[in-house]
Amino acid sequence: MNTDRLVAWEHARLSARRLAESAHLAALESIVTALRLAPDEAPFWAHFADLMQYFNPNYPADPLLLDLLGRALEHPAVDPGNLVRPITRLALSRPPGELFADPLLLRMLELSVTRDEELERRLADARAEALQQVSGTPALPLRALVAVAHQCFNSEYVFAETAPETEAVEHLRRAIAAAADPCPLGHAVYACYRPLVSLENAQATASKLAATPLATLARRQILEPLEERRLAGAIPVLTPEASGISAKVREQYESNPYPRWIRTQSAFTTGSLAEITRELFPRADLVGVTPGPARILVAGCGTGQNSIATARRFLASRVLAVDLSLASLAYAQRKTLELGINNIDYRQADILGLESLPQRFDFIESSGVLHHLQDPLSGWRVLASLLEPRGLMRIGLYSAMGRRHIAHARERVARGFAADPEGIRACRAAIRARPDDPLLARVARGEDFYSMSGCRDLLFHVQERSFTLPEISAALEQLGLSFLGFEFADGGATASRYRARYPADRALANLENWHQFEQEHPDSFSRMYQFWVRARG
Repeated sequence: MNTDRLVAWEHARLSARRLAESAHLAALESIVTALRLAPDEAPFWAHFADLMQYFNPNYPADPLLLDLLGRALEHPAVDPGNLVRPITRLALSRPPGELFADPLLLRMLELSVTRDEELERRLADARAEALQQVSGTPALPLRALVAVAHQCFNSEYVFAETAPETEAVEHLRRAIAAAADPCPLGHAVYACYRPLVSLENAQATASKLAATPLATLARRQILEPLEERRLAGAIPVLTPEASGISAKVREQYESNPYPRWIRTQSAFTTGSLAEITRELFPRADLVGVTPGPARILVAGCGTGQNSIATARRFLASRVLAVDLSLASLAYAQRKTLELGINNIDYRQADILGLESLPQRFDFIESSGVLHHLQDPLSGWRVLASLLEPRGLMRIGLYSAMGRRHIAHARERVARGFAADPEGIRACRAAIRARPDDPLLARVARGEDFYSMSGCRDLLFHVQERSFTLPEISAALEQLGLSFLGFEFADGGATASRYRARYPADRALANLENWHQFEQEHPDSFSRMYQFWVRARG
């Protein structure tokens, strides 16, 4: 390494330490210095994006910050979702009338899902106005209208829609079908309310739009969904057709694959399974962990974010990724092919039917899945039986305390609505109508509240249960698994607080202590418990 690069990495490590101490401004200053010295280091951009989630910048903004945000938004190592908050705050602080002149905002609308009530309202107003003006001269430039259409598609048309809008959209659909040539404005407005793939002769429409400003919309809303339909028909089936609760869960995710994503973070530490676990848990007993290429099972891979991250993270690994939903698997397969990843095999399977699988695995990942089984322990037992001796597992389970606001919303509001688009939209309106209820207000600020599949998964899941740490500890005893530790996505801040509270637990692996810690810090596991275990001897 040259001197600048060495200094840059020193600043990057300093930024990580400051983030763990929740010194966000100092951490940002350090990573900006690192980027100035070594802008080609992908991990620096990912870390910068992670840090920006803690800031609410306003216009007029520092030109350097705007430049960094723009470059980070386009960087392949960055999850665009991490930049939604700062870019939204910047855009909404612009003078009236300038919102849709913000190039950062327009690009963000294409790449992610907004998470702000005011921005959603202004987007909904903009598309309604464009619908009224579709036969004239729209107030919104076509470039901005295309970005709004991308956002509506990304959120799966979760915005509220009036009866007159519904009628006007149907009239527009008939006008498009009767026209000989595509009208970019009409198609862009239609794409703000319905996916272009729902039009007659969608494939031909995509070809006609390829040379227009709507080319990206045609690819996203026509070609990619058609490709997923093709891929779904070729995915092999491993287990008999699901029944009971598993069948209902499958039906939900066939209708609403979750999560929908466009680009995900790709810059993280890579290595063998032994190297990664040794870095995560330096005080754990890791004797016997395979030092070479790992055989990995991702049980419940959904739309592919976990399987792709796992395939990239563990060098030379071979990943078998299974899920109940063919729609989800097809989405995952398309993204995997798009990224040029060739070490993942996708199969349709029910976890409960995997007990007859002949393979054994060095590592099994099942995050956000077991708590949707009718009997989570039975599913976990099946997975544990597929481990090699001393094999490792990474498990994600909902925390009862961390999801108390979700349970409150499901009980008090959501059960009064149907789990269909109209019901989900009405439920969102009912929750927003209760700003006096802090738990409901917290739900309305959450990321999943802003997409149709996210909201259905959040508030209308057909099967869900949450856990406490004593329950998880008891399950580990029954299954013959040893707890290694938690994995957090907050840069080490939670681990630092725990370490200060329990300095004697140097391995950070005492579940009784962690249970007490969660009572004192009830939002520590607001997403879920993400933890590693291993088979005993």
